Amino acid sequence: MIIIVVLIGAFVMNAVLVKIYGHLWEKHLDARVEFQKEPSLEGRDAILTETIYNRKWLFLPVLQVGFQMHRNLRFADGENTSVSDQCYKRDIFSVGSYQKITRSISFYCSRRGYYELSQVELVTRSPLMNGKFYKTLESPDHFYVYPRMVDETRLEIPFQKIMGSVLSRKNLYEDPFEFRGIREYQPTDPMHKINWKVSARTDQWMVNLYDSTSAQEVVVLLDVEDETIWKFDAIHEEGIRLAAALVSRLLQNGIPAGIRTNGRDLKTKTCFSLEPGTGPQQVRALYEGLTRLDLDQKAEHMEVILDRLREEANRGNRTYVMISKNQRESCYDGFCRLLNEGGTGVWIATLYEDMEWKLPDSRNMTALRWEVAK
Repeated sequence: MIIIVVLIGAFVMNAVLVKIYGHLWEKHLDARVEFQKEPSLEGRDAILTETIYNRKWLFLPVLQVGFQMHRNLRFADGENTSVSDQCYKRDIFSVGSYQKITRSISFYCSRRGYYELSQVELVTRSPLMNGKFYKTLESPDHFYVYPRMVDETRLEIPFQKIMGSVLSRKNLYEDPFEFRGIREYQPTDPMHKINWKVSARTDQWMVNLYDSTSAQEVVVLLDVEDETIWKFDAIHEEGIRLAAALVSRLLQNGIPAGIRTNGRDLKTKTCFSLEPGTGPQQVRALYEGLTRLDLDQKAEHMEVILDRLREEANRGNRTYVMISKNQRESCYDGFCRLLNEGGTGVWIATLYEDMEWKLPDSRNMTALRWEVAK
């Protein structure tokens, strides 16, 4: 009889303990998973921070923290990790009362992309390990993995071709705030250039000279459309890297540059576009826009983008750079019509080694082949 009473008492106490623990364990308990603040590059490592806050007296002997992120972000050690359609990570902690635990986890960025975290799942057991409790916390965060750099030696030739077009077409005008010097008056000089003080002092007519500035812009046209059912993601990814490298290099040289592409933004579902500009914000907007390009969405026809450009007013004096593997006649003709209405162009054909070169010669366009490794 005593044994039965003891067993019943133990059962009741355990039930009460499980009930109390189940009610208290999640109070004042928080967990967050956050990416590093700065974006990373494709092919490099980055850091994820896992933080647990237990702001109460109750000790948690076993706490499992789990979350999932895209399989393109691979954990370096692979410990407590499973990979299928997503990468699942589960870590087990023992959390004391009023304790904060912070852990940094290294992961490898295998591909360009915009990645998000949404939730953290918490699982714990009662002190006697006979009860299991769950809680899901919102932990929203996002992370940019920028396209990797292009080989600078390979980039030099197309960049010099673009600069050649820029210099041949640049619209020079005199800037009255950039004083360069003084020379003798010539009959073709306008009267407003005469420096009256110097002319009176030297007893001959003298005129001011001013430096010139350029109003030239460059717009890169990035084509990521597949003409058939076959996918050429490796070529398009190389085109994205090339576009990022060229626009960045132009901005470094003080040339206003922008981009138009028929690829769609992962979040907005619209075609990414960036008007020509300069400065650090232009570089950031460029890389973030290219990073969010989703090659799984159906791209718009490049001819539509070219027609929109032709309809724009005040296009200024531009050099256009087409980056495309597609060499169809309609796209080529649309690009030539755009150039014929003002501007020069460079066409960079991103092709595998065994792909045929089809672009014909053009008077106002330079064509280059950029081979892509399979």
